[in-house]
Amino acid sequence: MLAPLFLAFRYLRPTRSFISVITVISMLGVVLGVGVLVTVMSVFKGWQIEFRKMLLGFEPHVVVMRLHNGGETGPESPSATGWRELRDKLAKDKRFIAATPVAEGNVVVEKEGSLQGLPVLGLSPEKDNALAKKLSKHLTAGVFDLNDDNIILTDQQARDIGAKLGDTIVVHASASVRQFIADVREIPEDAADEQRAEKLDSVSILSKDLKLTGILRGDTAGMRGYVPLNIAQEFFDLDGEVTGIELELVDPDAAADLMETAYTDGTLPPQWGWRTWDQEHEDMLQSVENQRVMMYFLLLFIMLVAAICVMNTTITVTVKKRREIGILTALGTRAWQIIAIFVAQAGFVAIIGVIGGILGGFAVLSVRNTFREWLASAFKLDLFPKDIYFLSEIPAHTDFADLSIICSTAVFLCLLAAVIPSFFAARVDPAVALRD
Repeated sequence: MLAPLFLAFRYLRPTRSFISVITVISMLGVVLGVGVLVTVMSVFKGWQIEFRKMLLGFEPHVVVMRLHNGGETGPESPSATGWRELRDKLAKDKRFIAATPVAEGNVVVEKEGSLQGLPVLGLSPEKDNALAKKLSKHLTAGVFDLNDDNIILTDQQARDIGAKLGDTIVVHASASVRQFIADVREIPEDAADEQRAEKLDSVSILSKDLKLTGILRGDTAGMRGYVPLNIAQEFFDLDGEVTGIELELVDPDAAADLMETAYTDGTLPPQWGWRTWDQEHEDMLQSVENQRVMMYFLLLFIMLVAAICVMNTTITVTVKKRREIGILTALGTRAWQIIAIFVAQAGFVAIIGVIGGILGGFAVLSVRNTFREWLASAFKLDLFPKDIYFLSEIPAHTDFADLSIICSTAVFLCLLAAVIPSFFAARVDPAVALRD
C-alpha cells in the first residue's frame, strides 16, 4: 500500500518544479468550490438563526384565541367569553412563563394630514407583562409605557407619518373610518348643501389623541405598533373582551407540541384554538429553508467543476505516465494498485483544496461586513438589504454538519473523478504501452 502512495506523491512533483501547474489548477478549483460553499452556506445558516431569534424577540410565542362557529381562530373574534378565568388558569400552569391578554387589530394613524393604516397590539400595562419586557429591549428612544394614552411605534412607522418622540398622534378606529366612508357614500349627489352638512354632522369617527412615548427598532421588532389594552378594546369594539391570550414559553421551538398536550389534557378548553409564532411566519421560515436548500444544489455545480479539473489532471498524468504504467503492469502490479496511485493523488489534491477552501471561506466571512460596506460605497450595491432581511449586519454561522457535508462531498467527487480515468489506464496492455 505504501508503494502507490509513494508513486502518487512522486507524480505530483515534476523534475523541474516543486509541484506541477495542472495540479495547482486542480487544487485551486477545489479551494474555490469549498470556499464559496462554506461562505454562502454559513451566511444562509446565520440568516436562518438570526431570523428565528428576531421573530422570538418580538412575536408572542403562542396566542390562544376563541374559535369562531366554523372552528377558525382570528383577531376578528370579539366574543372571548371567560377569558379571565382561562388566563388565570394558564398563568398558574408551570409550563407557561406568562399569560397576558391581548387585543389585535388595525387602526388608522393621522399626523399633520397624513393617514396610514397600522396593525397594533393592545397590551395590558402590568409590570410582569413578559411580552412588553421583551419588546422594551428593542427601544431606540423613549420608554415602553402603556399606562396612559400612549402609543409605541417602530422607527420606520414614525418616519412614514413624520412623527417624533413626544408628539401627539391622532388614531382612528378603522371600523368607524369604514363606516364613515359608507355613510358618506349614501348621501345623494344631488342633496342640498344644508342636507349634506346635516348628514355629515351626524357621522362620527372614533378617534383618540395618543402620545408617542417609545420608538422601537424596526429591523428587529417587526412592523407593529402597541397601545394600552383598554384603548385597543375600545377601538376594536370588544366591550371589555380580548382577541386572545399571549403565552410565553420556556422552549418556543416546542410550542406546537406543548399546545397539543395542553389541549389533550384539558388545560385549553375545546372552544379555544391557538397560533404559534412559527405558524404565524411559516411561509417566511419555509422560504428561508428552501432558499438554503436550493443554494446547496446550485453551488454543488461548482464542486462538480472542481471535480472535472481533478479528472483532467488525472487524465493528463495517466497519459504522460503511460510507459511507467506499462512497466508496472509488466512487473506484476495489479490493476487496483495502479488505480490506487492516481486515486491517492486525487485525494491529496482534494484534501489540500478542502483545507484551503475552509481557510479561505473563514477569511471571507471575517471581512463580510467590511466588504458589504465597500460594495455599498463603491458601486451603490446593497448586498444584504435591511428592508428585506431586517438585519443591520450580514450574519454568519458555520454549522459542523454543513461543513462535514461540504468537505466529504468535495473529497468524494474528486476521488470519483480520479477513479474513471485511472480505471482505463490500469487496463492498458503492457506490450502496447511499452511500444508506444
